[in-house]
Amino acid sequence: MKYSYIVLVCALNILLNSCSHSISINGIYRDKYSHEFIFFPDSTFVYKSMLRDTYVNRYSDGKWIRIDKNTIVLKSRITNNIIPLQVEKMTTKDSRIQICENLVIIQNRSRYEYENKDFLVTPYIEENNYLDLHPELSDEPLQITNNDLRISIGLEPDTTNLSKMVMTNPPIKRGSYCIYLDKPFNSLYFKIEKRPKTIIKTGISPTYYTLQTEKLDIPVYLGELIKVNICLNDSLFSYKIFDNTKLKIRGNKLVFKDTEKNNKVNKLYLKK
Repeated sequence: MKYSYIVLVCALNILLNSCSHSISINGIYRDKYSHEFIFFPDSTFVYKSMLRDTYVNRYSDGKWIRIDKNTIVLKSRITNNIIPLQVEKMTTKDSRIQICENLVIIQNRSRYEYENKDFLVTPYIEENNYLDLHPELSDEPLQITNNDLRISIGLEPDTTNLSKMVMTNPPIKRGSYCIYLDKPFNSLYFKIEKRPKTIIKTGISPTYYTLQTEKLDIPVYLGELIKVNICLNDSLFSYKIFDNTKLKIRGNKLVFKDTEKNNKVNKLYLKK
């Protein structure tokens, strides 16, 4: 009887101690750098941020699980932001290789709408940035003045209005376009970037959101045309993936290492 009593007391003591160390994490955690986590009792979370140094908005949602009294693990609802490619291959009479990509945007309805030309699309062929190898394919718009046009067609120069623009062509690396290659290749993928449409008053140039398509291992030979459709969900650019990401809980403080900022340690505090 005495032995059973001791076992019971020990069991109750362990239970009470474990309960006392089980700190509730439900609530809103924020820091001065605009990171915010909201943890709900049903083991779901929402994350959002607006990074002041880059003016890039981020958000996420998903599930959290507690693995010990001071550690939780986050799993986003979306864990793969690689964009699939739809490819059609055919032969042509041209002796070169032609690649035509068609960027289809699924809009994220918001205050700022993006158009096809707002996206910078860079092809990577055999792991090489094709546009770096071809600087003539500029990402700057081609602008032609009335004076340039008159001279190009053999007319007298326009000396009265030298800066008047008569033609502006979008840059080739924005949106949908075609390129021509002079030799076969075996692999292809694209990187797609967009700049946040935030009004900048500080003079700081914002960074780009960046996504990447899947890599195609497909042999392409001279005289072939490759049509590539890229169906792009615009909201995916802002989505931040947490894939079994560990966060530490210390009292009313949350410690978060941001992988997008070289594992910078951020300390968020429970809003009361």
